[in-house]
Amino acid sequence: MTSRRDAILSGASRAAELHTELGLRKRLAAGDRPVDVMDVMRELGLTLLFRPLNSLLGAYLPGAGTPGVLITTQRDLHVQRFTAAHELGHHVLHHMAASLDTDVGYVGRGDPGNYDNQELEADSFAAEFLLPKWLIVAHAKRHQWGRSDLKNPDTVYQLSLRLGASYAATCWALLSNNLIDRVTVNALVSTPPKTCKQRAIPDFQPESWRRDVWLLSEHDRGVHVLGNPDDLLVLTLEEHVSSGYIWDVAPITTVGLLIDIDDRHDLGDGAIGGPVTRRVVAHGAAQGHIRLEERRPWSKADEARSIFEIDLAMIGSQPEGLPSWDRLIAA
Repeated sequence: MTSRRDAILSGASRAAELHTELGLRKRLAAGDRPVDVMDVMRELGLTLLFRPLNSLLGAYLPGAGTPGVLITTQRDLHVQRFTAAHELGHHVLHHMAASLDTDVGYVGRGDPGNYDNQELEADSFAAEFLLPKWLIVAHAKRHQWGRSDLKNPDTVYQLSLRLGASYAATCWALLSNNLIDRVTVNALVSTPPKTCKQRAIPDFQPESWRRDVWLLSEHDRGVHVLGNPDDLLVLTLEEHVSSGYIWDVAPITTVGLLIDIDDRHDLGDGAIGGPVTRRVVAHGAAQGHIRLEERRPWSKADEARSIFEIDLAMIGSQPEGLPSWDRLIAA
């Protein structure tokens, strides 16, 4: 009989194997996007359908022909993604019985005693598939976050957004990958994400703090942002106004974003005529590529002093029906 420890190790090992089989580690090495689990399911030929499952998060139906997966529309994007990874785990682990899942979660949060080993194995697969150590390190390297930064809940919250995972799951992933210790994870999970959001944009009061707040900087050049239409995107870029260079932020609205704030702040180094920080806060159901240029607006001949490009898929949770593959981030 398979032990619970063996089930956890088996799930994680199969996830690592699938990363290799699909070349995901190479494709995601830049730390510029999360694992696109929906696209992987398409790549493996799984039939995926979203339905308003009030009592279930998801289901795996092996069937006699093409295996199928159901995911609820009643939960947010992060839960949909983890549930999808859990159901994918059932498939690639060759679980022959149908699975109706009312609960899925990161195994590091504690071993749920009422789980059978098959469910534990699928959870372990999902955790390792979405939040492997190499992907966490890739994102941390891009943003120049060291181990000490991963003890800061504000940093971990921003990391969770880029991994496409919940804040709590990211905390447990850091622990299971030996990037933080037990004392630190307990302190992190006791910090509400709302607190991180409020610190990220202290001068703005949204109608609800359920919205995520992305702090985007020069480290995010070229990234693919997967979020929700009501998320707040806080873009801060160095601007050389004294030299006549300003950021043209008009392209922000061409992909479906609405600008909430557009202001400038002195960098505070005391230098007269030095650069300032241009901050733009925006939200909306945006999808597409944005290219911003810092240039002298009166001189069309001059090359841009700086360029900032980013891809957005502020699509939110998947609606009822077949998945909208064209809305997803291609890895």
